[in-house]
Amino acid sequence: MIAFLVLVGAVTGGMINLTPANLDETINSSPLVMINFSAGWCRYSQALKPIYEKAATELESLPGVKLCYADCVAHNTICSKYRVSKYPTMKFLRSGELMKSEYRGQRSVEAITAHINSLMKDPVTALHGDEELAMAKEQQKTKFVLGYFESTNSYGYNVFKGSASVMNGQCTFYAMTGDDAKPKIASMEGSERVFLINTSEGDIMFEGAVTDQPQLSAWVKENCVPVVREITFENGEELTEEGLPFVILFHDPEDQESVAKFTQTVNEQCGEQKETVNFLHADGFKFAHPLSHLGKTTNDLPVIAIDSFKHMYLFPKFDNIKKSGRLRRFIEDLHSGRLHREFHGEVFRDRVGEDEAKPAGTPDNPKDQKQKNEKKRETVKTTNPPESVFKKLEPNKNRYSILNKDEL
Repeated sequence: MIAFLVLVGAVTGGMINLTPANLDETINSSPLVMINFSAGWCRYSQALKPIYEKAATELESLPGVKLCYADCVAHNTICSKYRVSKYPTMKFLRSGELMKSEYRGQRSVEAITAHINSLMKDPVTALHGDEELAMAKEQQKTKFVLGYFESTNSYGYNVFKGSASVMNGQCTFYAMTGDDAKPKIASMEGSERVFLINTSEGDIMFEGAVTDQPQLSAWVKENCVPVVREITFENGEELTEEGLPFVILFHDPEDQESVAKFTQTVNEQCGEQKETVNFLHADGFKFAHPLSHLGKTTNDLPVIAIDSFKHMYLFPKFDNIKKSGRLRRFIEDLHSGRLHREFHGEVFRDRVGEDEAKPAGTPDNPKDQKQKNEKKRETVKTTNPPESVFKKLEPNKNRYSILNKDEL
């Protein structure tokens, strides 16, 4: 009875006010939970709260959805748990598991409810037989996940569906069920199974339990999410919030060969670097401004650079990625501080004769660089080395109250 009163007292209209006492029960008792992390002193949080409350009331009758509110002043432990660094932040949990993407859409009742409704759509595409599977392989071209289940009511299928929801937008999920899945399930001693399809090594089976959602989601993330992701103006803010330096290939969107070479090199040379940097590729025409800061134009594509969120460093020549260990060493030189020290004239005798990376603004031949800049007929303002450009894609300070990392 006391627990019931606590939960009732925590509800404002359709919105649930989270406390340490009701947190675990709330997030684990619903397939989809949205949390608005706010602070009373933040004017953006104050403006959003009545809109969010109204959206919660409108969605109150939607099964499987809860809209929650976390007061980060009164209950800072909740906000610290989810690494909130700006107010207001709106995050989603699927069956208690945090989704990667935050809500960054328009702050209106209509936009929030539309987004929630889109998330409640089935994230799994049904396939009926091997012919449709063959078509999916041809159309998808990239890796995807395929599960074989007794029915859409099986526990394994619902776990699979939950993982598909958590990994929404990062990997495509397909499933065969019922009669379509029976021959495959029979060949696997009656066990429901999940596979990674369209890999260079053939179909790869998930060896864990299909009823273990965290384990399945981790496996999908490791094997299906591209090592080299595309950065756009739409996802730039999300990527910057990961806090890792960018290693970016700028390329002509029609030139997918350079993307393939870059991806292959990353896989071959930079396995141990995947946790320390974000490997990205970008449309060089849409991101012409960062190129200009590097002293490059679209005529120079493809171009590789590192943006450390403080400075930008230029990889000397795209074809150099073919040389053993060169891209890996470029990244190591960022972490060691060598790239910055080289700009300031420190000489390293261990690489004499190599065409090493130089920060933009340090041309080999000043006369050639002057002629090149005149040819472009534009003045490019640079620092030594150029300041980060992608840092400007961080959360907008006119939309959020940004916390310093030291405040977390």
